[in-house]
Amino acid sequence: MLEVTMLRFALISLALSVVLVGCVPATQANAKRYSLIVENQCKGPNQTVYFYINDQYWGVVKGSRIYQDLAAGSYNLRAVGTQAGAITFTRTLQLNQDAVWTLGIGGTPC
Repeated sequence: MLEVTMLRFALISLALSVVLVGCVPATQANAKRYSLIVENQCKGPNQTVYFYINDQYWGVVKGSRIYQDLAAGSYNLRAVGTQAGAITFTRTLQLNQDAVWTLGIGGTPC
């Protein structure tokens, strides 16, 4: 009798485990990840900038800096010069491949 009860308990536990595992959402482990390079070619008050992604501070950029392991999606980028007289750069980026954001070329004042 005890063996039958234990067997039933084991089978019910196994069936419940299978049902619960089927309800677990898929993980993002295989989601695409990308890199963003911020290339700062400015001189003067924008030679060094504070860098923000979606209004969160991500660090200082002087020259080049790479930000790796970003998920695909839309990002609001902002770079703010660290010295008096600096200007603010902004860009919305749809990240679906590795990207470069260059500050200070193509007639962009710095």
